[in-house]
Amino acid sequence: MALQTELDAYSIQAEKVSLMTMHASKGLEFPIVLIAGCEDGLIPYKRDMEISGDPQEERRLFYVAMTRAKESLYLTWSRKRQIYGKVTERILSPFVNEIEKQLKKHEKAMKRKKSGNGQTQLQMFQWNNQ
Repeated sequence: MALQTELDAYSIQAEKVSLMTMHASKGLEFPIVLIAGCEDGLIPYKRDMEISGDPQEERRLFYVAMTRAKESLYLTWSRKRQIYGKVTERILSPFVNEIEKQLKKHEKAMKRKKSGNGQTQLQMFQWNNQ
């Protein structure tokens, strides 16, 4: 039991979302991969705006995560994020900026109507009503 990892429980036939770290994704492939939080400070990780660890290793790890996608890759980021109770402005990860322009397609999130509490819910998926 002590040597068991989350990969030991992974089943490729299961029709479900698999949530894992970039480290855990090594050696696996998926039809669709979504990497959330592609923001400077999260990818590469920085604590108090000082680079933690090896930036080259973090770049390689990001590349590994991106190459897990067989069909589609989605990278998401937020312009504002609440961290430790404080809303902060965010910028796109420099790793994403290094991807060749012709390989990227930028899409903005579509906003929905405001809910009863005055907050705006962003729509992640679009459904065909046919």
